[in-house]
Amino acid sequence: MPGLSDEAKFWSGKAADAHHNILETIRVSAGRWQAAIAAFLGLYTTVGFVLGPDKIAALPVHGSSATAILVAYTATGALGVAAIVLANLAAQGIPEILTGTPMTGQAYSRLVLSRATTARTLLRWAIGCAAIAGLLALGASTFLLGAGVRAAGHTHARVVSPSGAYCGELLDSAGNLSLRLPTGATVPIAGASISTVGSCPG
Repeated sequence: MPGLSDEAKFWSGKAADAHHNILETIRVSAGRWQAAIAAFLGLYTTVGFVLGPDKIAALPVHGSSATAILVAYTATGALGVAAIVLANLAAQGIPEILTGTPMTGQAYSRLVLSRATTARTLLRWAIGCAAIAGLLALGASTFLLGAGVRAAGHTHARVVSPSGAYCGELLDSAGNLSLRLPTGATVPIAGASISTVGSCPG
């Protein structure tokens, strides 16, 4: 390149290399994201985010709140799997067999650019899915932690008396026990059968 300084020649060469290696560069980046997303999914399952019946029963929330938490964790898992699949497609693509007219250099250049564009789009979708999954998991975990802390500050009990069975917050006023129901009403429980519980259904 006559008339170009050594610095200009260097960066011109770098630009040409980047252009020629664009597909490989994107796929290498996608492979690293793939590993990071896989690590997130490993954490997701290791810490017990996949809830079984015993863990569902032990949740400090019930009713619609418990349903919302389960939906959030299910969506987290689905988005995580989608992110892994998209990242894999971005990193490796799907092999094709090109038949027919022999490939020219110009046609091959267009093909590589098209595949690079597709891989970048898939990678962006994978990152987006992983980000949303992470936010859902963080939000659900934070909500559960807060619910657990609030539940730990109160004693809940299940009471069976001649007038019926109740569950609510146990109150002790100068030795007189009563139960505050989730509706806000208070019922006396003298002489009733009392068993403490972690929380009451909402």
